[in-house]
Amino acid sequence: MKIGSLCTGYGGLDMAVEAYFGAEMVWCAENDKYASQLIVQRFNKPNLGDIKQIKWDEVEPIDILTAGYPCQPFSHAGFRKGLDDERHIWPHILKGISILRPKYIILENVRGHLSLGFKEVLKDLAQIGYDASWQIVRASDVGAPHPRARLFIIAYPISQGLQGSGWQKTRCRSKTIGNTIDKQLSSKWKMSRLGRRFNTRSEMCLQKIPNPLVNGKLNAPFVEYMMGLPIGWVTDLDLSRSQQLKMLGNGVVPQQAYYALELLNG
Repeated sequence: MKIGSLCTGYGGLDMAVEAYFGAEMVWCAENDKYASQLIVQRFNKPNLGDIKQIKWDEVEPIDILTAGYPCQPFSHAGFRKGLDDERHIWPHILKGISILRPKYIILENVRGHLSLGFKEVLKDLAQIGYDASWQIVRASDVGAPHPRARLFIIAYPISQGLQGSGWQKTRCRSKTIGNTIDKQLSSKWKMSRLGRRFNTRSEMCLQKIPNPLVNGKLNAPFVEYMMGLPIGWVTDLDLSRSQQLKMLGNGVVPQQAYYALELLNG
């Protein structure tokens, strides 16, 4: 299966989708200078650049579209301008979906999106013939030492539904999963799938934990570890500490995203 990735960041969501579906990213759209540098070195896939400028009818068809679209318009840490925020790019994502018509759409955003902008997303998807299921999952649900609750959404054509694919045809309606121990993850989670780029929780426990601080400042390799990434995934790039921390802060824990897919498939 082919993945098209929008707002790719460091690829945490795409790592999970690749592993879960046995799929492969074939193109992405990321206009951040430093995230684009990571894409070249880690994924080596075409970058379509600014999502607002894409000619969707010229884009390679895909089976799955992913998007971790900017959270700032909806985050409780910001001003929550929602649809009025200039960083709100959902209409451009919707345009891509309406033309490409992927089999699955997998979206990620902050928990605050549920109370601001989410109903508009569902309405827009319904108007172009897609239904959706969603789930709140915390990073701590997969053993990470921080909560980082995120909203995960899977959408699919209404005519197709989720029948025959193993997916539940029920909406999860912001139910938060509270259990955090590894033994509750299915055998699929613990399998080393072909192409898996990230460590399982058990493998992470074998890693040496980097120092949280270096010279009194937050250590980027420690944040990288906290985000469930392979050693050096971001920090081996020729980027400043502040650039690395910004990218890590905007990303998603891949194990968390994988678990969300399992829950939605439960």
